[in-house]
Amino acid sequence: MPRSIVTGNGNLLIAMDAENMIRDLYYPFVGMEDHVAFQHLHRIGVWTDQQFSWLYDKEWQHSSQYVEDTIVTNSHAKNDRLKLQFAFNDFVYPTEDVFIRKIVIRNDEDHERHLKLFFGQDFHLYGDKQQDTAYFDPEHKALVHYRKRRYFWISGLTNTKEGLDSYTTGKSEYRGLEGTWRDAEDGHLAENAIEQGSVDSTVEFDVSIRPKGQTTLYFWICAGKTLEEVVKLHKFILNEKPEKLLINTINYWQSWVSKEKDRVAAIPEDMQKAYKQSLLIVRTQIDNRGAIIAANDSDIMKFNKDTYTYMWPRDGAWVSIALDHAGYGEISQRFLEFCSDVMPVEGYLMPKYNPDHSVGSNWHPWFKNHEKQMPIQEDETASVTFALYNHFRQFHDIEFIQRMYPTLISEAGNFMTKYVDPQTDLPRASYDLWEYDRGVSAYTCAAVYAGLNAASKLSETLGHFNHQRKFAKAAERLKEVILKFLYDKEKGRFLKKITVDESTGEITKDYLIDASLHGLWMFGLLPPDDPRIVSTMNAVHDALKVPTPVGGLARYERDDYQRVHGDYNGIPGNPWIITTLWHAQWLMAIAKTREGMQPVEEAIQWTIGHMNKAGILPEQLSPFNGEHLSVAPLTWSHAVFVDTILQYNEKLKEFAIPVAPIATKPEVAPVAEPIAD
Repeated sequence: MPRSIVTGNGNLLIAMDAENMIRDLYYPFVGMEDHVAFQHLHRIGVWTDQQFSWLYDKEWQHSSQYVEDTIVTNSHAKNDRLKLQFAFNDFVYPTEDVFIRKIVIRNDEDHERHLKLFFGQDFHLYGDKQQDTAYFDPEHKALVHYRKRRYFWISGLTNTKEGLDSYTTGKSEYRGLEGTWRDAEDGHLAENAIEQGSVDSTVEFDVSIRPKGQTTLYFWICAGKTLEEVVKLHKFILNEKPEKLLINTINYWQSWVSKEKDRVAAIPEDMQKAYKQSLLIVRTQIDNRGAIIAANDSDIMKFNKDTYTYMWPRDGAWVSIALDHAGYGEISQRFLEFCSDVMPVEGYLMPKYNPDHSVGSNWHPWFKNHEKQMPIQEDETASVTFALYNHFRQFHDIEFIQRMYPTLISEAGNFMTKYVDPQTDLPRASYDLWEYDRGVSAYTCAAVYAGLNAASKLSETLGHFNHQRKFAKAAERLKEVILKFLYDKEKGRFLKKITVDESTGEITKDYLIDASLHGLWMFGLLPPDDPRIVSTMNAVHDALKVPTPVGGLARYERDDYQRVHGDYNGIPGNPWIITTLWHAQWLMAIAKTREGMQPVEEAIQWTIGHMNKAGILPEQLSPFNGEHLSVAPLTWSHAVFVDTILQYNEKLKEFAIPVAPIATKPEVAPVAEPIAD
């Protein structure tokens, strides 16, 4: 189940499902240590009128979205049978590692009611369930989960009192025990004050609501590395008041997302709104120490017991480019510093990294067919160098690139000039951007060309003229051999890749059509209107368009990744957000008239139409019903959308389209207000 809504602050990330249940909780890194873990959740339930119901039961109707221009949720749950409504404002405070849920509960009955709200915590500290402790703190009426250097503090506040009304701790996932959440279903908790090992907990808050009235409950989780830290955070919430923290958070994110609002002033308001929400969602997926995480939806674990919770340098490079174009260079700078820190002296980046700078998992072998090989995707090293030059062009930070020179620019440039097939002068074989095919792909070659040019220009800026000439010469030669070996005159288009037999020199051509061929113009190898690019892009569109009402473009022909039940006859694969928007960017790049922008606008609206109500985009869609597939949100999907909108805004200005009026907003977006009982 791809995530429906997320909120975070770069240290603490919370991801929730369509029923407002917490499914992932990352701390202290975004993308590392999911303390809920795959296939588990934190539950919310209610007891009233001698009846119990979990909010994920089918009788509840749910909606999830955000307070406008924020990552504060504005979600709702309604139960017609129980005649109850819940309104949620969930947020992580920007500067403190606390997650707060404001829940306004409405009684639709004509009589006063007494409710018990239950919150079940299914923590898997450090990602598993062992050696944990959960205990009740009587002084603060709070519940604590801890193990080693991870502490989570659970408490709350109603209109009448602070702290928990009841609690219990117990065993779960051990000898057949499901967990203490089962204890809540009779409306009473056992109040077991401590448990160790494989544990969970459930806490209770009691409220009374007048006929047709409403009341407010605040629930929070404080995250820290010591007991002292979480106690301090608890007192911070009580002293500052959770409602004030909510308003502060709303104001912060509205200011953050609007600081460069002039960059999209020429586009319609619905596009501006989707653009801002995508920017905000991108920010939730980025760790404060620089790692741009691909996605944090743990449900992808069911496919191969691994996740997308890594920093792929390629994904990060394209995200950082979009952030630079949007005016958020401080985030890109931290990403580039991360890449510089992890790059070895050999000058190449591994396929992916954890947010603590350690190397991520990998399925590319070091040894295959009785030969040693490099387990890399060379486009990642090249893309980061390209992104660094893009960053410099935007912000002209000489001192920053001077710091990057010895550890990133020169090392990466030297590697790219040396990692060359002596028979063709093309880059040696590596895995492609989809991490599936090994060979000499057009996308990787174009990325290396762009990376070498970037290293040359940055070297020239810093006065390193020997490197400048060396890298420029290598780029020039690479362009020559790309056009020689990867453009097929008979087909009249570029090839996805070739494979070179190192012992015989025999070249095998791969005619499979792949959307990654967009890299040839995106990396500047040829202009987008070059006839060879035009013929290639037309072939890509014709072969990869999805011929169902869902539409969009697949990655490549016969793509079987994440296929769902249905007849794929005539369907090349699932439509991807990235590939569909790449084609829109190319159409925009070659558009000569305002009328030529119509298919671009259709692609943008197609993308907006496939966002959920919270503005979340997945990696890909079902070609049959448009259902979100794989992971959501996918950071790269949102980044490509952001960059497409920015390019669209600039193109409209070229055509002198009148600037769309920007709607004025109140200083604070409306949220559910607490009502005294």
